Amino acid sequence: MRLRSPLRFLLLCAGLMPGLLAADGPTIDTPLVWKPTSKLLEATGTLNLTPFAARKIVFLPITDTRKDKTVIGENREKSYTRYVSTTDDVPAFLTKQLIEQMKDLGLPVVDKPAEGGAVVSCELVRFSVIETGTYQGELRLIIQVRSGDKVVWRGVVAGKATRFGRSYKLENYHEVLSDTVMDVLTRLLSDEVFMSVLAGKAMVVAVP
Repeated sequence: MRLRSPLRFLLLCAGLMPGLLAADGPTIDTPLVWKPTSKLLEATGTLNLTPFAARKIVFLPITDTRKDKTVIGENREKSYTRYVSTTDDVPAFLTKQLIEQMKDLGLPVVDKPAEGGAVVSCELVRFSVIETGTYQGELRLIIQVRSGDKVVWRGVVAGKATRFGRSYKLENYHEVLSDTVMDVLTRLLSDEVFMSVLAGKAMVVAVP
C-alpha cells in the first residue's frame, strides 16, 4: 500500500510501536550481591563431619551453559517484561559462595586434587528470578563427582526460593537468588547417597 503523506506514515508507525515495545522492556543492571535470608545450619542441622576426617574435596569452577549469561531476573507484571541483568561473572560468584558455605560447615574443601579425594564439577543451567506478583527464583546445576578416573555420582539439583516484596526491587532479587544457592546446598547436604559418595564411603552409583 502506498502512503500518500508523511503524516499517514507517522501514524502507522505509532500504531506499531506498542507491539514492538511489548516484546522488550527496560533493564536494571546490578552487581551480584550475597544476601541470604537464613543460615544453612537452620535447615540442615549439625553436619556429621566424621566421615570426612581423612578426605579432601576439590570444588572446580562452575561452567556456564545458559544461553543468556547476563539476565538474572524478569518482572512480568506488566504488558511488557522488565529485566534485571548483571555484568558480573555469575559462575565465579556461585563457585565462591558454594565453597565458602561448605568450608564454614567444616567440609574439607581444598584447592588442588588430592589422592583418594573427590572432585566436584558443576554445570550452570539456570540462575534466575521470575516476578509475577511474587518473586520465584531457581538455581539449577548439573553436578558430577569423580573419584580418580571414575564418575561416582551425577545428578541435576534445583534450588528454589519464593518471597513477597515490593515490585521490581533489586534487594528482593538479591535475596531470592542467594536463597536458591542455600536451597541447593540444603538439598545436597541432606542427600545421604551424595554425602556418602562425597566422603568416599559408598560404592560407585549409577550415573543417569
